[in-house]
Amino acid sequence: MNLYDFPSLAESTGSQSPTSFEDDMDYDEDMKLCSPLGRPKRKRVITYAQRQAANIRERKRMFNLNEAFDLLRKKVPTFAYEKRLSRIETLRLAIVYISFMTELLNSPGKKN
Repeated sequence: MNLYDFPSLAESTGSQSPTSFEDDMDYDEDMKLCSPLGRPKRKRVITYAQRQAANIRERKRMFNLNEAFDLLRKKVPTFAYEKRLSRIETLRLAIVYISFMTELLNSPGKKN
């Protein structure tokens, strides 16, 4: 008689039969090595220098984006006492302002 002859006893002790354990390991390894499309995954190794370079690029990108929003905030008319507009508020106000200016230019009215 063997421990594996009693499935409930084997489960309670946390043991598995050798074939079942090997099958589970193969399944886990296959899942880790394959993408959803069935192709093997390559583990991407990022070096410290690559991470640093990516961080610098991202900081520069965010700096340029913030500068562009600051310039747009200066161009869009707002009340002087208002707090600084958020990005979404700035974009929405710019859309309204551009629409207003377009209507103003296209309206048949007095032209100087």
